Amino acid sequence: MPSHSFLSLIQQGGISLVPLGICSVLVVTIFLERLWAFSRMGRPPRELLHRVESRLTAGQWQEALRLLDESPSPYARVAKAGLLRRQASPQEVSDMLTLACETEVASASRGLPVLGTIGNVAPFFGLFGTVLGIMRAFQEVSHRGSAEAAAISGGIAEALVATALGLGVGIAAVIGNNWLQALVEGFRLRLERTATEWVYFLQHLSEPTAERDREPVA
Repeated sequence: MPSHSFLSLIQQGGISLVPLGICSVLVVTIFLERLWAFSRMGRPPRELLHRVESRLTAGQWQEALRLLDESPSPYARVAKAGLLRRQASPQEVSDMLTLACETEVASASRGLPVLGTIGNVAPFFGLFGTVLGIMRAFQEVSHRGSAEAAAISGGIAEALVATALGLGVGIAAVIGNNWLQALVEGFRLRLERTATEWVYFLQHLSEPTAERDREPVA
């Protein structure tokens, strides 16, 4: 009986529940998909990066690139972007790593603008349903010629259901968006730290060669 009553209450929400239903599906889908994506990103693969660094120290550049290519980690993609420009100036390498980090952060933020938009517009969908419900109540009163409870109960129920669902979907979207934004910010910080450490390693790796080039020829 409670489930039947709840279903009946939802059905009284009117046409405004159609966009709210779509928004609720989008909120749940995007939130779960992003959580799954962040669980795959994880922490920087320190073991992989150490293996790559050992290959580079030994002069095995192609082997280092192969290790990075085989990894699905975004940290590996950022490291590869810097390694491909290893012969460029330190500033160019830093700029390339910054661009690679921004690309990965943009990919991690996919879907978050949709959550933000839903958080802003869902209450207005509820307000739209509220207006429709009140209009329906007044139409019933005008048709029956009296303000009986039976004449206005349907419209009032539609208004209240639409308002409640609009607020509920909007609140869920805002909370989900803020939570995911915090995860993105943490991911950005880890990515930038890894990129900075990688820049220092590549600069240190190129220092012996540069010193040999400056030595006078006997």
